[in-house]
Amino acid sequence: MKTQHEDLGSELTKRVIAAAIAVHRQFGPGLDEADYERALHLELQAMGIEHECQVPLPLIYKGTKLDCGYRMDIVVAGWLLLELKAVEKLHPLYEAQLLTYLRLARLKLGLLMNFGSLVLRDGIVRRANSSLSEAKFYVPGGEFQILDDLSCEVMDAAFEVQHVLGSGLLRSAYEAALAHELKMRGLKVEQRQPVNLLYREQLIPSAKELPMIIEGCLMASCVCAKIIEPLLLARQKSLLAASTAETGLCLNFHAPSLAAEVRRFSKQAQN
Repeated sequence: MKTQHEDLGSELTKRVIAAAIAVHRQFGPGLDEADYERALHLELQAMGIEHECQVPLPLIYKGTKLDCGYRMDIVVAGWLLLELKAVEKLHPLYEAQLLTYLRLARLKLGLLMNFGSLVLRDGIVRRANSSLSEAKFYVPGGEFQILDDLSCEVMDAAFEVQHVLGSGLLRSAYEAALAHELKMRGLKVEQRQPVNLLYREQLIPSAKELPMIIEGCLMASCVCAKIIEPLLLARQKSLLAASTAETGLCLNFHAPSLAAEVRRFSKQAQN
């Protein structure tokens, strides 16, 4: 069994960065992420560095494997995660994703490498796994004390999901985890219900599906955005109008603070 390296400036890390620089020197910026991954795989292989590509990362929530998962780009020597990007500028969300992957996979160290950078060294972020959580917790009551009991329960469940999973995952992951959390609390959750559109008393078939409906009266929409823009909220209101629910909650799991990025709306307020 291999031991995890404690030195963040380890010889192996330096060799991996050198391999990435060799690939970037050959191709420069402008290619797709998959192109750099294949080239880096060949370079690491030539250097005799043990690694795996596209390593499955199942999503386990409180002991239950959810029906969604991820793949890590490259794992070196069983402890070093390489997440590759090919973008003009790294978004803070990519770093959050790296940290979340490290925690879920229980890996020691991660390198976020942006091959879209003019100089690769300027596009490398190195982060270590830490057990310290910087998550902001939701306290029942407070700014949400005007919510009804069911909305408060859903809010509390959403903050539990964010605390367990962290940031940087896809919407489907938070949706699956929230549904599981709510069911564990004894609430009825309906998912993937078709949208019933009526126009001039005629039913219009639609491929759209409703967000989860809780206890038949509350619609919970999980979104992943920098902020909840008016257009995004308007879309959720349109879905609420096509549902049997009377109230909706829009929960932004990519916000720095989930407490500040929750929107409550109702059919009555739209009339």
